[in-house]
Amino acid sequence: MEEIKLKVSVEVTIIDDTYNFNILSQEGVTIRDIRSILCGGIALSIRSEDTPKLQGEALRNVINILESEFINVDSFSDIKKWK
Repeated sequence: MEEIKLKVSVEVTIIDDTYNFNILSQEGVTIRDIRSILCGGIALSIRSEDTPKLQGEALRNVINILESEFINVDSFSDIKKWK
């Protein structure tokens, strides 16, 4: 079986309480692949908590962050996608 390695990285620059995200990946990695890889990383970080209770709290925290970003009309309003 052939081994395939994909790399996705996230850079964050903070300017005046504004977080500027730059998601980087190698050529040929689709946005769907990027989303799956990042979600996998989030899932691993949640599972790394020591107890089911702490895992539940971490999952709720992630959901709260996502909800707040999508409720805020200014979030991601200046998104740019480069190829």
